[in-house]
Amino acid sequence: MTHSASCLRVGLAGVLLCATITTGPSLAAEAEGGSFAAVGHTRQTIYHSPQTPGFTSWVGAWTMPDGSVMISFTQATGPVEGRPRAPKDVQHKLAWPPEGQPGYDMTGLDLRNVHLSSTDAGKTWKQVSADAFKSCMNGVTGEAETALADGTIVRGVWGQYLPYNPELPKTGYLERSADGSKTWGKPEVLLDPKEYSAWPKRIRVLGDGRLIVIGGVAHVPADSRTRAEYSGLFEPLLMVSGDQGKTWKGPIPVVPAEHRANWGGEELDAAELPGGDLLCVFRRADPKGGGETRWQGVLKKSGDTWTPGEVGPAPFPHSGHPELLATREGPILHVATSGIHWTRDAAKTWHQLDVPGTAYYARAVQAADGRILVFGHVGGDDAYGKADQSIVMDSFRLVKKESPRDAIAVADRKSLPGERIECERIPLGEPDDYNRHLEIVRWKLP
Repeated sequence: MTHSASCLRVGLAGVLLCATITTGPSLAAEAEGGSFAAVGHTRQTIYHSPQTPGFTSWVGAWTMPDGSVMISFTQATGPVEGRPRAPKDVQHKLAWPPEGQPGYDMTGLDLRNVHLSSTDAGKTWKQVSADAFKSCMNGVTGEAETALADGTIVRGVWGQYLPYNPELPKTGYLERSADGSKTWGKPEVLLDPKEYSAWPKRIRVLGDGRLIVIGGVAHVPADSRTRAEYSGLFEPLLMVSGDQGKTWKGPIPVVPAEHRANWGGEELDAAELPGGDLLCVFRRADPKGGGETRWQGVLKKSGDTWTPGEVGPAPFPHSGHPELLATREGPILHVATSGIHWTRDAAKTWHQLDVPGTAYYARAVQAADGRILVFGHVGGDDAYGKADQSIVMDSFRLVKKESPRDAIAVADRKSLPGERIECERIPLGEPDDYNRHLEIVRWKLP
């Protein structure tokens, strides 16, 4: 415990009446690490498709070397009814569309990877590109996208979801764009397809400039299983590159061996902690049964790689793909439809910000002016034409809340013994009146 006191000396007996403030361990920790708040929150629609109801889903977001912000997402346009269906073999391989829900089959629609750019921290947006692709699936890429130091944009693709392009690898690969997303280079396969099936879901740039790819990996040959079978085989994927993605090390184990079997999910995110550890939040099959759940854990840095630590349930409900943001103010944010939380102690404790939950499958960046920008789409994992989707952006600033205890800081209280501190006695009242024995003692602190 720590204490502070101010005293009033009453009467000739010299009795001291003291008001003492006690700071317990939890409050002391708050004062040491500080508390944070979100201020100036706004939400705005930044894009709607040229068609209503709109289909715009699965946002990616990143900052460019010049400080501009870019986002990408899947857009579909075309007739709601009367479209062709995927061949039966494709439907079986991809377990798509879901049984009894033909509206999820995107065959025959105009599908685009739309890219927008903002040079004023999200106030205005300009469309940069909208490259076309063909699939029966309702999204292939967009979430796994970032920029390198030279301005090259790199995106991750799950080739399994592109059945109408037999020339493309049916596993995870990267593509590069040197012209701001207008054109893309040839596929760069992440792992040997004879041994692995990899699904990149996030690409992050570390503080030392290295790249990591995060997602799911199955230890079976590419294109050897149905999508339903892959769901039970995926475990967390982590790969690292020190040469801008030209070569990769991995897959690096992310969770302890006893948890990898029946993990059941390819969705996770990681944020870099001071010192190089990685805080991870996972979406996985609930080992207790009954659906999906959120877990968390820390990967310990070991040389140029990491070793898995303990993992366990996170204090959040399941809410789509996990999203983490390491802020310049220090806290790491967990961003979800269920709310935005922050931690400064590697997820030992989480604290909720007073802002609304995000739109679906949120992505977050911190703009050059310091504002936190969070992107997502209105709706959910919807069949085509079911909901009027749009892309929305939340914006706020993260500020440290000052505590009254922050006003005076004493580095070493033991260096202030009372017998060595001078004081000044100030009498109260007039001579010979009844107050003549009251006085205030004012300590003269150095």
